[in-house]
Amino acid sequence: MNMKPGKYEVKAKGHGSSFMPMQVTLGEDKIEDINIDSSGETRGVADEVFKRLPKEIVDNQTLNVDSVSGATISSHGVIDGVAQAIEMAGGDSDEWKRRQKPASQKAQDQEITTDVAIVGAGGAGLAAAVRSIQQGEDVVILEKYPQIGGNTSRAGGPMNAAEADWQKKFKSLAGEKETLEELAATPIEEIDPEYQEDFKKLQKQIQDYVDSGASYLFDSTLLHEIQTYLGGKRTDLNGKEIHGKYALVHELVTNALDSVKWLADLGVKFDNEEVTEPVGGLWRRGHKPVEPMGYAYIHVLGDWVKEHGAHLLTETAAKDLIIEDGAVKGVVAQRKDGSKVTVHAKAVILTAGGFGANTKMVQKYNTYWESIDDDIATTNSPAITGDGIKLGLEAGADLFGMGFIQLMPVSDPKTGELFTGLQTPPANFIMVNQKGKRFVNEFAERDTLAKAAIANGGLFYLIADDKIKETAYNTTQESIDAQVEAGTLFRADTLEDLAKQVGMDPETLVETIKTYNEDVDRGQDPEFHKNVFGLKCEVAPFYATPRKPAIHHTMGGLVIDTKARVLNKEGQAIKGLYSAGENAGGIHAGNRLGGNSLADIFTFGRIAADTAFEENNSDANSGASMH
Repeated sequence: MNMKPGKYEVKAKGHGSSFMPMQVTLGEDKIEDINIDSSGETRGVADEVFKRLPKEIVDNQTLNVDSVSGATISSHGVIDGVAQAIEMAGGDSDEWKRRQKPASQKAQDQEITTDVAIVGAGGAGLAAAVRSIQQGEDVVILEKYPQIGGNTSRAGGPMNAAEADWQKKFKSLAGEKETLEELAATPIEEIDPEYQEDFKKLQKQIQDYVDSGASYLFDSTLLHEIQTYLGGKRTDLNGKEIHGKYALVHELVTNALDSVKWLADLGVKFDNEEVTEPVGGLWRRGHKPVEPMGYAYIHVLGDWVKEHGAHLLTETAAKDLIIEDGAVKGVVAQRKDGSKVTVHAKAVILTAGGFGANTKMVQKYNTYWESIDDDIATTNSPAITGDGIKLGLEAGADLFGMGFIQLMPVSDPKTGELFTGLQTPPANFIMVNQKGKRFVNEFAERDTLAKAAIANGGLFYLIADDKIKETAYNTTQESIDAQVEAGTLFRADTLEDLAKQVGMDPETLVETIKTYNEDVDRGQDPEFHKNVFGLKCEVAPFYATPRKPAIHHTMGGLVIDTKARVLNKEGQAIKGLYSAGENAGGIHAGNRLGGNSLADIFTFGRIAADTAFEENNSDANSGASMH
């Protein structure tokens, strides 16, 4: 069936709730060109789709093309958009979907020898790769998905690191000083022995700050350490207590600022005019990149490793470690086409993330939540299925904290996405249940917020006004308008109308917001004890963002030491094997603070590379001295 030649404008469904304008140029019997405006998409999540699919469709003249792993929605969006254009031109899109692609050539197996093999090209893997190359090492990176970035591409962006001099530029918010005094008043016997010495030093720091009468934002590495430790101290359903290992937590907080500076040297631009605090971060110490979200890190690191000669193999899944005489000597991987890649390496660094996109594995290990539903959404990339943990187990690695799963309370109810709706700093959050009532201290840790949400029926709403909207992360007016049109965000000129749109009692919502505003004026929240306040909610238009907890982070993983060496059940380092980021356990214990995962991946990713380099070279030197 011939088509009417011309340029056809269509809209394709994208990742999250966005729609992408597309221009499809058609001849009588040919797809000539596909142009996609993907500017509304989350950068770094589906970029590979827009590079790959239009070319495949045009080169092969068929819509019978594979969706790009990890970006199925955007892939189908592109295919459906072209199909729509074909129908508009009078063609038969079903016939185009049935057309066969030419057969590809038979794949060849490959063997590679390198210094360092890295499994997983998220933030930790790319940090380890950059650091290894800086040390003069040859690097192979194995990534099972077509696109680099993993969960880091989906991260909010702010990275925790105490930088007291910088933070002094900002005024303290109502409630921050009281929060410090409350923390300092914790009885010493409630602090685990290994943290007591540091806690006493922190008490003195806080006392000196309070006595000085200063009104700036206080911070220190000791405050970051104690908040990370207490924020992760939890007891599971079996009565088992867990907290972060002192040596690892101390290593994280004392090196995080160096990680920020290292990233800045590589080209990541940070916004020094704003200090922020992600959901459940407990403190304003987030260094926020200028570019949107986790993409800010991934594209800088990704470009750097490509420019400096790393062998980056995408769509290549690590299947087994090569183990000889108890030492790890490389990785066997499989390409998408079924061919085998054998990588011989002096060191293997596992940075394949946690297992938050593997619901069965979450259910198997979970000891913290009463139940994990089969259909629970996740904020994770579909790539995050526990592969690195399984590889570590092959080598006899020990595990730590596997039962503790973090739910992100403020996720999209349908997709688990983080960046739909309005996401603001927690000081500005107003969380209301389906009746329109507040139900929790919005400044609390993530598990506290998630438990409260589940107790209130799961689904709840974040309420904002026009001023609070201005503090939302990475939100453009176009995306707000598109979401309102799509029904994933609600907007109204009055709170009464907003309540009606989402099915709440208008009087209840109005009374809730009136009380909240009074609490902000007083700097006190008698009902829920919110301890840090930002803005009131009083300037139209008003917004309601529907939210529901989704699987976000798995705190457990391979046992590592402060050098990022993977340890076996006897506590001994497994020769040649290292791990960093969510692949490893021991830092976050029962609950991770918002903003700490980026600090973790970039700090321990670098440490893993440094250790591998030291040990590779000490082996080479000892080998040379034996001859």
